[in-house]
Amino acid sequence: MSETSINEIIIVAIDFGTTFSGYAYSYREEYLRDPLQIYSNRWDGQILPQAPTVLLFNSEKTESYFGFEAEEKYDGLIKRKEHKDWRYFRRFKMDLNREKKLTRKMTIKDAQGRKMPALEVFAAAIKHLKNHFMEQAKLRVKLQEHEVRWVITVPAIWSDDAKEFMVEAAKMAEIKEDKLSLAYEPEAAAIYCKHIRLAKLREPGKDATIQPFPPGLKFLVLDLGGGTVDISAHEVQEDGTLKALTEPSGGKWGGTLVDDGFLEIFEGLFGADIMTGLKRDIEQAESKRELDAEIEMKKRTIVGKSNAKANNVISIKLPFALREGTKSAQFESALESGTYELIQGKLLIDNSILLSAFENSVSKIVEHFNILLGKTELERLDAVVMAGGFSDSKVVQEAIKDVLKNYPKVDLIIPENSASAIVHGAVLYGFNPSVISTRKSKYSYGISTSAPFVEELHPLSHGVQRDGSNKCEDIFKVFVKKGEEVIPGQTTATHTFNPSPLTRENQTIEVYKSEEDVPPMLVTECQKVGLVCFTVPNGDFDATTVKVEMKFGGTQMTVSAVVNGPNGSKSVKAFFDWL
Repeated sequence: MSETSINEIIIVAIDFGTTFSGYAYSYREEYLRDPLQIYSNRWDGQILPQAPTVLLFNSEKTESYFGFEAEEKYDGLIKRKEHKDWRYFRRFKMDLNREKKLTRKMTIKDAQGRKMPALEVFAAAIKHLKNHFMEQAKLRVKLQEHEVRWVITVPAIWSDDAKEFMVEAAKMAEIKEDKLSLAYEPEAAAIYCKHIRLAKLREPGKDATIQPFPPGLKFLVLDLGGGTVDISAHEVQEDGTLKALTEPSGGKWGGTLVDDGFLEIFEGLFGADIMTGLKRDIEQAESKRELDAEIEMKKRTIVGKSNAKANNVISIKLPFALREGTKSAQFESALESGTYELIQGKLLIDNSILLSAFENSVSKIVEHFNILLGKTELERLDAVVMAGGFSDSKVVQEAIKDVLKNYPKVDLIIPENSASAIVHGAVLYGFNPSVISTRKSKYSYGISTSAPFVEELHPLSHGVQRDGSNKCEDIFKVFVKKGEEVIPGQTTATHTFNPSPLTRENQTIEVYKSEEDVPPMLVTECQKVGLVCFTVPNGDFDATTVKVEMKFGGTQMTVSAVVNGPNGSKSVKAFFDWL
C-alpha cells in the first residue's frame, strides 16, 4: 500500500461493519476548501446510508447480491422454496475475530451450514460497495479508477493476519494495493471529532465555548460497533496531528452481545425449541430478520436504571414465527405471571427486564473503561468521545456517564450521527494519513536468534554447541516493545544475517509477537504470527549478507531488504506474510 497521491482526486472510505456497511467520499478540490464536505452513499429506495452486511450467491457463484437486495431476494426464494442451492451469509465479519490464526484458504459457513472460501465472501462484499460507488459517481463526473483512493476501516485491535486478510479481499475485489489504505476505526472517529466543533473550552468567568479540539487536549475514543468495542486515546499536537497516549484496546463486546441477551430472554418466554427453530430454520429467515431489526431499534430506546420511569414498558412487535409461539404453554405461563402482556401481536415487556440483555456487554465495557481511566497516561484526560452505531444506546451512554461522575473535569461527547463519524473520519485520513503522528504498539514484535550461553540466565534445554562455542537458541530479539511509541514511516528496526543456502533464492524469517508488558526471553513463550519473505539472487551465498529493515507505526508494518554480495548491493522485493 502507498501514500495518497495528488492524482487521486477522490477518496472513498468503506465502513465494513458486522451488522451494517456503507461508504462515504469526498473530492480533493472540495476537501481543500472544506474538509467536512463529505458525502454518504444512498441505496435505492432506502433512507439509511448503510445496508445490512448480507451476501447472497447462486449455486454456481456466478451471481451475488448485497444488502437490502440480498435480503429481499432470499425471502422470495424461501417463499417459492427455491433457496436450497443458494448461499446466504450475514454477520460474517466476526469470523475475522476468531482466536485461531487466519489463512487464505479458511472457510465460513452460510445460513445452511455449507462452507465457502471466506476470501470470496469478503471480496464480493467489498466489490459490491466499490461498484455501487463507481456506478453512482460516473452519473455525475467522468472518473477513472486510478483517480480513486480506497480506504477500508478496520478495528485497531485486529491482528495482523486479519488486516492482511482484508487487503487480500480488496485485491480480489479488483482494488489495486497501491490504491488502498487501511484506517483504524477509533482513530478515524478521533480525526473526525478533531475537525468538528465539539471541544468545550472553559475560561474563568466566561461561558463554555465550542470550537475544534485545541492543541494539548487529551481525549479517549470509544468506538462501539456491532461486533467489537475499539478504544484509542490521543493528544492534539501543536501542528494539529494526533499523538497516541495508549496502545489500542478493546474486545468483542459490541451490540451483537446485546442481541444474544435479547434472544436469551425470548428463549425464557417461548422455549428453546421455538428459538432454535427461529435461528436455524431457513424458512423462518424472514421472521428472524424482522426480530433482529426490532431488537436493533429497541437497543436505542431502552434506558438505563437511573433514567427509567415507573412502569416503563417497551413494545416489541413479534414476527410471525413468534406470534405462533405465543400459543405455547411456556408463554402462557409467562403471561400469567403478570410481567408481560400481549396486545395485537406486540409483546409489552418492562424496561427493567430487557436491561438484563445489556449486562454482558456493558459490564465488560465499564470494567475495561475503568482500567483505562486509572492509567497514568490518562490522568489529565479532557474528554471521552463515543462513536459507532452501538454508541446510540441510551443504556451504554448512561453506563459511561456513571463512570465519569468520578471524573467531573472529563466531558462526554457524542457527536450527531455518531455512526457515520468513523467512515467520515476515514475519508479525512485518506487525504492526510500524517494526521496520526504517533501510535503505540499493541504488541512486542521480534524474531528468533541465538546468543552466547550464560548459565545463570539461559535454560539448559535451549543450549547448543555451535562453531566451538555454547549458544542459547530461540532468543526473542525484540524490535519494538508493547506500549512503545512508534512514528509511522520513521520507527524502524534492522537485522543483518547470512541467508540460508538450504532455501536458496526464497528466504524467510519467522516473526513473533508477545502480549506481555515485559517481553519474554524466548520465542517459545511468544506467538509465531508471520514471515518476512524476500528473494536473494542466485549467487555466492557464503559471501552474501542481507540487511532487512522493518518499519513500524503504520496500520500495516512494511519491510525492505538489501542484499550485499560479491557484485555489490541490491535492493530486493520483501514483504510480510501474515497469512
